[in-house]
Amino acid sequence: MKVLEQELKTFEENRASLLANSEGKFVLIRDGSVIAVYDSKGDALAEGFKRFCNVPFLVKQVLKLDLSQSFLYENTLP
Repeated sequence: MKVLEQELKTFEENRASLLANSEGKFVLIRDGSVIAVYDSKGDALAEGFKRFCNVPFLVKQVLKLDLSQSFLYENTLP
């Protein structure tokens, strides 16, 4: 199973209720369970590290439109 696959599935399964109650906030998900919802990404990350240390967990903002972010770094310096 891919890393965070179960957590992403849990997010999608709970998206409607999360949008209804927590749109714009940040959800912490681990092992197929919604752990909690936070006002800030920093608070959600801090709690995730406190509870799970090095074990992967998901922090995702609850939004109607899911915009994936990709970054490409290209070093153009000589």
